[in-house]
Amino acid sequence: MNPAENVAARPIRPYGTWAARAGLALLPFASLGLLCPVPSLVIAVRRHRAADWVAFAVFCAVWVSWVLQVATTPDTTHGMRFAADVLLLGLSTAGAAAHAWKAWPTARQSPNENGKSA
Repeated sequence: MNPAENVAARPIRPYGTWAARAGLALLPFASLGLLCPVPSLVIAVRRHRAADWVAFAVFCAVWVSWVLQVATTPDTTHGMRFAADVLLLGLSTAGAAAHAWKAWPTARQSPNENGKSA
């Protein structure tokens, strides 16, 4: 197999390598949920799909809810308010990270013989 055939046989990575995918997935954890909408925004801007913009809007709503909940909850909280804090923190960190990991494309199909993607 010559080098030209080897290059054509490899999948095309349109949005970067696994490092970009891992970086976006780690961003919500590194910021403790404060930057949870950022990975969804990057994905939505790159892919231009309505579903990605909906995911961005959902994570923005989670972020706003989390910030308001933290601002209005006393330090010595317990019960349902504490459960709401934990739920919103989990959604803004683990939920955003899981979304970034699963939604970021890993590879694109190579074009067929007509030059169009399958």
